[in-house]
Amino acid sequence: MRTFYIFKIKREYATLTENSPYQLFRMLEFIYTLDPSELNYGANLFYKVVEKLNAKSLDIQLFKKYRENYFYTKFKNVHKVSNYYKKEESTLTVKKHYLLLRSTLINPSFLEDLKDEERLFLCDFENKDYFWLDCRFVKQK
Repeated sequence: MRTFYIFKIKREYATLTENSPYQLFRMLEFIYTLDPSELNYGANLFYKVVEKLNAKSLDIQLFKKYRENYFYTKFKNVHKVSNYYKKEESTLTVKKHYLLLRSTLINPSFLEDLKDEERLFLCDFENKDYFWLDCRFVKQK
């Protein structure tokens, strides 16, 4: 089971780390592993790097796309795909500042739906895996 934290990175940090995503991963991992006594410092750093998501819009968009799908269920802000033919069990939780994706596959169905979003950075802190979902963000605007 893979657990991906998906963050929308602010444009200036995305531009700085487009070609060196390891630096961005290390910063997010540092925040993720901070001691609870340093939570205030970590929160300040997190909000400087990560942009707030339009969670409600994304939640509705995902529901509209999957509502007719036999393998899909939704409860509050949690979307689940259980496709027994692809051997996929994926759960996407939509939060205000990040998305949490748990899946049995490395390339779950939900990633294809998120490709239209700009500057999404995925981190699997347990497996030390990280990548940009799409790098077109620097050329835009």
